[in-house]
Amino acid sequence: MFLLLNIAMLIAVVVMRFYIKRMPNLLVNENLVVIHVLLFTTATAFWTVYRVSVFRSTKAYDAFNEDPTDENYFAWFYTSNETLLPGLAYKTAKHLLNIFMLYMLHSFSIFEGFVYDPITGEKIPVLSMF
Repeated sequence: MFLLLNIAMLIAVVVMRFYIKRMPNLLVNENLVVIHVLLFTTATAFWTVYRVSVFRSTKAYDAFNEDPTDENYFAWFYTSNETLLPGLAYKTAKHLLNIFMLYMLHSFSIFEGFVYDPITGEKIPVLSMF
């Protein structure tokens, strides 16, 4: 069943990509897509590292609550300090991605006029294409 869903998703992506290729290019620069993909990948990688460190800190905190010894407190303190740098890296990448998406939305919204949508056959505002 899982294989059938993956095949159906692959077919849907190929069909959508075919229709997207036929649409007019509304991007100011193709390099902006590369920047978006890099920022998204970076934010996702930092989020993964951050969630692993938070999971470790939560396990150490639960161990300290069950047995409040100095060793467990030190383990919880140590792992909670390890979440600081991954958290800062993730939040920085996330904010950069959000700022970039706002910039892209702004660059699309200042374009005046309508474009022809090949799927519906109607003229639609550029912002709704985004």
